[in-house]
Formats: sequence, structure tokens, C-alpha cells
Amino acid sequence: MQTRHETNDDVRARDRESPAGIDSEPVVTHDGPVIRVERREFELEGRRIRKDVVRHPGAVTIIPIEPDGTILMVRVGRLPVGRMLLEFCAGKLEPGERPDLAAGRELEEEVGRRAGRIDPIGAYYTSPGFCDERMHAFVATDLQPVPRRLEPGEEIEVVPMSPAAIDAAIRDGSLDDGKSITAWHLFRARTPEGVAWPE
Repeated sequence: MQTRHETNDDVRARDRESPAGIDSEPVVTHDGPVIRVERREFELEGRRIRKDVVRHPGAVTIIPIEPDGTILMVRVGRLPVGRMLLEFCAGKLEPGERPDLAAGRELEEEVGRRAGRIDPIGAYYTSPGFCDERMHAFVATDLQPVPRRLEPGEEIEVVPMSPAAIDAAIRDGSLDDGKSITAWHLFRARTPEGVAWPE
């Protein structure tokens, strides 16, 4: 039976509650190819509050596991922080795209692997204080090599790692990408120590 994966639209339809007192339509201050920034105003405890909200289409991140148990991470050049970051491969959802299909696409493009199986392990908001981006995390197995398809300007190096090395990288701070740390803890919570995924 095919699993229906939750989208950002599903979440918004379910979670309709807003801060008390919102009395203005959003004013769009930026509308780009990835994000839109809206300015909202509301009353809170007698004070007028103005807040900028980033709207994001949602994204996926994938933990790819080779047949021998090696996990394929990537080192990605991130312009906002001015350095290369160790991460799991990831990417934004295209309009109307299913998260599991987006995961398969990003895995092929960035890592050069096609997955025979892609399993969801959870979804979470990355920065709900200012942004509605919802990250969908997956584990990919039964991997086969395919040519990578990097987009112009992408700087991505594939980094094979063991589970113990990933744990150590989180502890020592060399893995400091929040979406990847969260995905790894979701994976660890579902995978007993010493048992390969899937069982």
C-alpha cells in the first residue's frame, strides 16, 4: 500500500491557529524563487507587534546507506555561513512534488545513487520562530550508482562515513547542520544499536 506523505499544505490546513489579534493581511516584502517574506502585524498584551515571516515550500533530507553499512554524507558550500558544511543531501520541494519523489531526485543529483527503497523517518520544522519550512527526512537503501547531476554553482563533495564517525562529528561540532543532526537522531531513535536499516 502506498503511503501518503504530508505536505506543507496539509500542515497549514490542520494548524490554522494564529497568534491572537492578527488584524492585517500579509504584506509581501520579498518574493523570490525559493522563499517569500511576509510582514504581519498583531496586538499582544496591549502592544503592537510587527513580525516578518519566511514562507518556504518545504524540503527533504536523505540518509543514504550503502549495502556495507557506509553512510554517504556530503560537504556543501553554503554561502550564508561562508564555508563548507557536512550534511546529509537535501533539497527543496518543487510545486506539487511528493516528498519521497523529491528525496529520490536529490539523492541522484547530489550523491549519484538511485535508491531501491526510500523510507520516511519523520518531519519537522527547521526554524519555526521565523520560517514555516517543514523538513521531511528519509532513509535510502538498496543503492545503485548513477551519474550525479549537480546544478550550476553547486559545490558538493560526497563523504562516506560510518555511524560512529557521524556520532563523533556531532559531539565535536564538525557536523553542525541542524537538519542533518535532527534527521540522524530520528534515524537513531528508530534503529536499535547494531541493527542495519531496514531490518
